[in-house]
Amino acid sequence: MNKLIALFVGLLVTAATLAETSEIPDTKKDQQHWAFQPIYKPDLPAVRNAAWPNNPIDYFILARLEEAGLQPAACATPQVLQRRYYFDLIGLPPRHDSEPDELRSTIDRLLASPHYGERWARHWLDVVRYADSNGLDENAAHANAWRYRDYVVRSFNADKPYDNFLVEQVAGDLLSAGDDATRHEQLIATGFLVLGPKVLAEPDKVKMEMDIIDEQIDTLGKAFLGMTLGCARCHDHKFDPIPTADYYALAGIFKSTKTMDSLSTIAKWHENPVLTPEEDKLSKQHEALIAAQNHVIVAFTEKANQELLIEHNLQKLPDAPAEKYPEATREELKSLRETLVRLVALVPDLPSAMGVIEGSVTDMTIFVRGDHNAPGELQPRRLPRALVPGDPQPLGNQSSGRLELAQWIASAANPLTARVMVNRVWRWHFGQGLVPTTDNFGRLGAQPSHPLLLDWLATWFVENEWSVKKLNRLVLDSATYQMSSRASTEALVKDSDNQLYSRAPVRRLEAEPLRDTLLEISGLLDRRPGGYVWTFENYGLVFNHTSEDATTYNNNRRSIYLPVIRNHVYDLFELFDFPDPSTVNGHRSESVVAPQALFLMNSPLVLRTTEVMARNLLAESNWDRPQRVDELYQLAYNRPASAREQQRALLFVEQFGTTETGKGGENDTLAAWQVLCQALVMTNEFIYLQ
Repeated sequence: MNKLIALFVGLLVTAATLAETSEIPDTKKDQQHWAFQPIYKPDLPAVRNAAWPNNPIDYFILARLEEAGLQPAACATPQVLQRRYYFDLIGLPPRHDSEPDELRSTIDRLLASPHYGERWARHWLDVVRYADSNGLDENAAHANAWRYRDYVVRSFNADKPYDNFLVEQVAGDLLSAGDDATRHEQLIATGFLVLGPKVLAEPDKVKMEMDIIDEQIDTLGKAFLGMTLGCARCHDHKFDPIPTADYYALAGIFKSTKTMDSLSTIAKWHENPVLTPEEDKLSKQHEALIAAQNHVIVAFTEKANQELLIEHNLQKLPDAPAEKYPEATREELKSLRETLVRLVALVPDLPSAMGVIEGSVTDMTIFVRGDHNAPGELQPRRLPRALVPGDPQPLGNQSSGRLELAQWIASAANPLTARVMVNRVWRWHFGQGLVPTTDNFGRLGAQPSHPLLLDWLATWFVENEWSVKKLNRLVLDSATYQMSSRASTEALVKDSDNQLYSRAPVRRLEAEPLRDTLLEISGLLDRRPGGYVWTFENYGLVFNHTSEDATTYNNNRRSIYLPVIRNHVYDLFELFDFPDPSTVNGHRSESVVAPQALFLMNSPLVLRTTEVMARNLLAESNWDRPQRVDELYQLAYNRPASAREQQRALLFVEQFGTTETGKGGENDTLAAWQVLCQALVMTNEFIYLQ
């Protein structure tokens, strides 16, 4: 009996807890949340150590440190800073072309490098759930997704203002363009809305369409606004001021947008043609040839039919008249049709890009509890009431409203957009955002560790024309960024998790820089920009009938150009915490597990690159062994070997091939240097940025 009473009481407590957590918060109260307040530019705080700051960022960091009774760590060495700059800006190790006293000019040079766009595009591709295949039930190939990827690379290299970059991705097809190249860029940019995973064989076509719209709303909210808008599909948002009515007002915008060409199984997404004038001319010429051949066949058939009627004195054609034609006529008709088949088979492969265009403008009803079989009140398309000052008006019937939505998101008056982006940039430099939950600025997200700095950066970002490159330069020029990662004893006690930034964080290389560095220091990296390495039929299924994926990764291009296959990510990527390419991810996790060490010990990539490194060292006939060791340390760590490291490396190489009968041969010498190379790339100093 006592057990039954205890169980009953437990159930009551659980029910009360669920009721409490399910309570819909007061919307007006939710609107007072810090992230929904207007951005303002605070004054720089006063600090005691006025000699330390390099720029305004440092005043906000130092003020908090001094308040906690802490001092910032000393400045990192030039070699350490140089390595940080290279990996943060281009994702590759330093070359021996920059002296330590040129660090400021190094930043400018790296920002101007074409590899800068490759590094920073990969960050953005995490956020927009980029992939080269669909995933889910039908893992169809996104064979043209690479055009969007290359658009992102070009945009970062050109330092396209972030507000323009944003608008192009949401509504590029609705923007005016002065030339074909600009128009193509704008169309390619809308691939942002199409890249998500879709259940392409969903039998309920209304549900399929609503699932696609929901994924677009969810991605747009998290990527640009740091808001979980998708939570309001079935009910008013439990924690943030987004009622279901706002959700379906937004859903109407995407319902009025053409994302799919067909919802029939297997459904097909839309692609926009991106033809050059020459390709357009060629296409039209080929279409004209096909039309002309069709016309010839029709005319020939009509003539043959007329001759058949006259010859046999018939009033109407018999069934299957071609069988009654003379043999010469049949042969001629066969030849004409074979020519048509050849022409159709020779249709040029014209470039297209995943993207959207305007559809039929329509408003949506609320679907009660998200069920499309239970329609409720009609919701005119408009912007979210809770996030827009005043009462947003319906968007009218002239267009979907995507352009108005994009312009509102990109507005300097929007309290979320600039905050979210500067926080992303901060996270990509420091390993953690000022707001740790980079994709969620709502009530369930974390509070900012330095709210005044966040608002100062957001205001500065807008004032500086939304320039990501200028923001990068500001961060890298700061004394905060340039600190050593060595913590004082006091800092380890008072700031154990480095929330106050009492020292630089130690960060592990992500999967892509790790792979690219192995190829780079061995001289194997193919630095060609852009294009694709994965040839697969568009819409074709990536997995064969035995569920095997034949995708290979055995090439030396930079990692950003390797295919990203949903449901089967490249082993190296998956092992080193590549994010799920089906979801928005502005904060990669960082695990430390045994298989990572086993990869560095046994993988063909590491064995191949370190063997080439060894061959390169031995090929320098003018170098003695100490010079080879120094070169190896420069390649791996961006510093010369210490005296002890020199001694131990030389002793290892000397003793590696020794047997009881004497020294080993040439193969032992190569093996010794290969193992030494591998030993260096397995260390923390190689894998981590200090």
